Amino acid sequence: MQTKYLTSLLMFLVQVLINSTVIAQKPEPNQQLYKCNNIGDLKSDALVKARDSAFFYLIRNMGIVDPYNGYAYGNAYGMYSIGLCPPNIKKTSCLECLNGTIPYLKRNCPKQKEGVAWAALSRGSCIVRYADTSISRSLGDWAWMTFSSPPNESFGDAVELRNGVNDLANNLRVRAAGFSEDVKFAFGSVTYKSGSRSLYGSMQCTPGIQRDECMKCLNKATDQIHNCCTKMRKKSGRAMSTNCYFRYSHIDFTLS
Repeated sequence: MQTKYLTSLLMFLVQVLINSTVIAQKPEPNQQLYKCNNIGDLKSDALVKARDSAFFYLIRNMGIVDPYNGYAYGNAYGMYSIGLCPPNIKKTSCLECLNGTIPYLKRNCPKQKEGVAWAALSRGSCIVRYADTSISRSLGDWAWMTFSSPPNESFGDAVELRNGVNDLANNLRVRAAGFSEDVKFAFGSVTYKSGSRSLYGSMQCTPGIQRDECMKCLNKATDQIHNCCTKMRKKSGRAMSTNCYFRYSHIDFTLS
């Protein structure tokens, strides 16, 4: 009898752990940010429905992309959407992130011609963008957003951290921009403070943009990281735009 009780208790605890892991990967309000481009509104309900159809095709295409590169697009009746995830996270995690971010973007940019939303998760992140013009190979520099670790997680010396993040960015930028036409991604680590601390990071650009455009975007992401995070001695930080992102952390998040 006691064995049966212990077995049931163990199964219950395992299920709680699984559910907690799944819930933790869903974007929460404080993990999501958005911007709507101030270029006017969609003039008809038909265009709004077309945008929603573009999101539908985005999710469908992301589900069938093979080999998986963390990028997919959707288009319908003159509306376009793209989604971007780090290619080293599981496809299911990427889809969950996108499915949680698309309604958030639609709710906050209900009729604008262009919008973008970002979600930050423990292992990865996702970017969702839509517009009434083709954006699959275009560089949009009108929107940036940053995430950082909580205020109570300030850490170390600002100058040392800045130098360490610069070394990390220099290690990743060229590799990400030049990896391939379809996958512009790199991750890795460096040590700083005389080798006593490790920094982990990743950089990614949307496929299709030119190498120089990717480099320019990642350079700006590095500047954004310094403004939001290293000067405040944050343990971790992310800078995300419409076309690229840079993330650093003192915890290795790069394993899928």
